[in-house]
Amino acid sequence: MSLFHSLGIGAEALFANRQGLDTTAHNIANAQTEGYSRQRVDLYQREPLVRQGLIIGDGTYVGVISRAHDKHVEKQVNLAASDAGFSKTRNDALLDLESIYNTQTGASLAEELNQFFAAVSELSRNPEELSVRTAVKEQGENLAAAFRRIDSELRRFKEGINEKVKISSYETNQILTNISHLNSQIAEKEVGPRNKANDLRDERDLLLNKLSERMAINYYEDKDGMLTIHGPADTLLVDRNKAASISLSKNLENQGLYDVVIRDFENSGSRNVTHLLKEGTLASLIDVRDRVGEGLMANNNEMASTLVNQFNAIHRDGFGLGDYSGKNGRNFFKTVGDIRFAAQNINLDDSIVNSTDSIATSSLANTPGDNIIVNRLRALDSTKIFGDGKATLTEYYADYVGILGMESLRTKNLMDSDDIILSDLRSRREAISGVSLDEEAANLIRWQTAFTASSKVITTVDEMLETVLNLKR
Repeated sequence: MSLFHSLGIGAEALFANRQGLDTTAHNIANAQTEGYSRQRVDLYQREPLVRQGLIIGDGTYVGVISRAHDKHVEKQVNLAASDAGFSKTRNDALLDLESIYNTQTGASLAEELNQFFAAVSELSRNPEELSVRTAVKEQGENLAAAFRRIDSELRRFKEGINEKVKISSYETNQILTNISHLNSQIAEKEVGPRNKANDLRDERDLLLNKLSERMAINYYEDKDGMLTIHGPADTLLVDRNKAASISLSKNLENQGLYDVVIRDFENSGSRNVTHLLKEGTLASLIDVRDRVGEGLMANNNEMASTLVNQFNAIHRDGFGLGDYSGKNGRNFFKTVGDIRFAAQNINLDDSIVNSTDSIATSSLANTPGDNIIVNRLRALDSTKIFGDGKATLTEYYADYVGILGMESLRTKNLMDSDDIILSDLRSRREAISGVSLDEEAANLIRWQTAFTASSKVITTVDEMLETVLNLKR
């Protein structure tokens, strides 16, 4: 073997150790980069040479620059991210709903009901008192305003959730497009077994995690390093370098709110997956918008409609004062029409607004002291008129608001549990893939020492070559 062989070994070692320094520096630089996986230089011995019956080592070479990564843990993280995304989004939305019924932001519907029927009760004791009649009118206006306020805030809530569905869908669409582009780049760069596009793979894994937060997915990698991703109901989202598109369509049967539609790669077909979404933020938003929010609106409308119909039915039997002492058949509230808009339309009848004398209290004409009708109106507060005679007005309100509170509490507990699971899995991933600055600092010293020793090999061989050359002079 010649000195040039030794020189080659030293040069290879110098390159390998310099690559180790570069990789360590890259790890340190990206220690705080989201989704980055620690990289390492894998060195291999070269195949030894056989010379004059001896097996002689041939140095080292950089086999591959690999990343610390566990596919199994990564998949578990993505599954947990779908659960956590669902529960967190749902928890935030339910907290917003609870604030609508929070008594600290103003008088609740239950309080307005109590004050209204307290005024009616006072009217039963003083049916001819102008101030008492005025109080009934004002409390009736406050009660109607409370119904309208809840309806308005619930509508705004649903519109806000609908906008979040739009934003999340567009973000999901961009993620799918970016993953398909990264698929192409990875396949292009990973030519040969030694080439690993580690940084591009980290970027794609991060996008996969963000996609998992939005919806439940299944995915696998082919021999070229490209991912195929399936979404809800096994809908194909990404196939190598092609991505489906997420679009929105207004559902006219659901108040014009958005449906989520997945269009295939050539836009030749589409599938409405709105209610096929079961996990992730999109599923949570749609569930809260279409089930919880809509359910609360239906409760509010049913309560308003029932109150108006029951109260008016009794009020029409009665007589008022003055010009109204001989006339009956008047409503206290305006008729609300379609129950779907009852809370939105509830208001006092024009006759009540124009004159408190029109408030019916007596059962007979021209008997102003008679309080039979107003007593029947007062008794409506304690009459079980909901659920086939199972609940009063206040009990019905307390029941559905209580259900909202319990659902919010369960969601909070579920969110805490999902966060713990996700945090634990991320810690496991960080233990595998994360960058330890202390460890990298130790690696710097190790690679520097090896680099210095490799350079010493080269300078030593160079001196030996010079000695050999001087022998011929």
